[in-house]
Amino acid sequence: MSADSLPPTDEMSVVTLTDAIEESQFSQRVLIRRIIGRPDGGAGLAGQKVRVGGWVRTDREQGKGSFAFLELNDELCPTNLQVIVDAAMSLLDQLVPTGTCVHVEGELKVPPEGTKQRIELKVHKVLDVGTVNPAKYPLPKTRLTLEFLRDYVHIRPRANTVFVYLCACMYYIQLHIYRFDSDE
Repeated sequence: MSADSLPPTDEMSVVTLTDAIEESQFSQRVLIRRIIGRPDGGAGLAGQKVRVGGWVRTDREQGKGSFAFLELNDELCPTNLQVIVDAAMSLLDQLVPTGTCVHVEGELKVPPEGTKQRIELKVHKVLDVGTVNPAKYPLPKTRLTLEFLRDYVHIRPRANTVFVYLCACMYYIQLHIYRFDSDE
């Protein structure tokens, strides 16, 4: 076996599960799939400070309103990132409605044993909140039916249904066609 056909061991030794995760090129945030999509579920990133953004899928206020657990999704990953927000950081009434758009900065932590998450984000700073009007954007916590989505067409991309995956596939197909055409 020649030296050219051997894998580059010096490059492989540089890559570890605790390496910093890169931010998106234009939004200065880390994609949730880059955290959760790792082989260790993101547990190797504990202690790192990151910025994430996305839409609130579910919420739970705890401690008589002193903090809230938010399930945040940026629609690029089918799973959610659990985010813990203290009431001192922001008004929880603005953050907890399903569909609220948030951009937060905090530290990744390993949750206590017995939870389903492998990693969670403890928020240090709320950078931006896009509030939602529940009357115009009625997202229940239960799974949305296709009949419901027929009445509210603008909600389809935010729902965990076949439409989300169809939109993502169409996006990637269009992106690759664009790149192919621009390379020619």
